[in-house]
Amino acid sequence: MDSREFRNTLGHFATGVTVITTTNGRENIGLTANAFSSLSLDPPLILVCIDKQAKSIEAFKKDRPFVVNILQQGQEADCWGFAKRGQDKFAGANYTLSEDGVPVLQGNLATLECDVDEIFEGGDHYIITGKVKKANYDKEKNPLLFFRGEIRKMRDLAVT
Repeated sequence: MDSREFRNTLGHFATGVTVITTTNGRENIGLTANAFSSLSLDPPLILVCIDKQAKSIEAFKKDRPFVVNILQQGQEADCWGFAKRGQDKFAGANYTLSEDGVPVLQGNLATLECDVDEIFEGGDHYIITGKVKKANYDKEKNPLLFFRGEIRKMRDLAVT
């Protein structure tokens, strides 16, 4: 199968945009991910897929804390800032630290504070499952979406 055609096909599935944050004890770590899903209600589990080539993957170890920042419209700068490699991704980002010392972006649509439960291999990615310890959301905001390779807003997807 042609990898570009496969990627284009998957791009027709609209997804939310998340920024996954953690720390390795020396520095804050963050990356943009749209391969995110709920996994279980009892116990509360989520999953996120992270490229094996990501330098930040070393920070994800069993029982280590991380945060899923689910972005809302207006957080495009966070989306793109955390998607880039080789720069201080937290420069200019508005965040606080969780009780575990993990960065939590401010203004999120929703936030999930987790501990790494399991890590599985899945092709060129790792599948990280997280035990959710704390969750909150803002019911007044709308999600930031990724569709056909671009950031979109809900009104952009309306069929006319």
